[in-house]
Amino acid sequence: MDIRFISSLTDNDEDQFARVLLGAIADLLRTMPITYVVRIETTRGKIFKRSRAGPKLPLATSTRRESPNPEQ
Repeated sequence: MDIRFISSLTDNDEDQFARVLLGAIADLLRTMPITYVVRIETTRGKIFKRSRAGPKLPLATSTRRESPNPEQ
């Protein structure tokens, strides 16, 4: 997912807003069991970034059931 946000903020205000926005997005995503990276680049070229690895999933196991009759 790629989201673009265009603002009319000043460069200074944009840098401050980016920190707040990043925190709010991270708080929202924290409730979901997903892996994510959020990256905000401001007009000045400052980059604010947060990421998290999702929960480890159990290894896949076969659910194939053996037939009692080998000819089937």
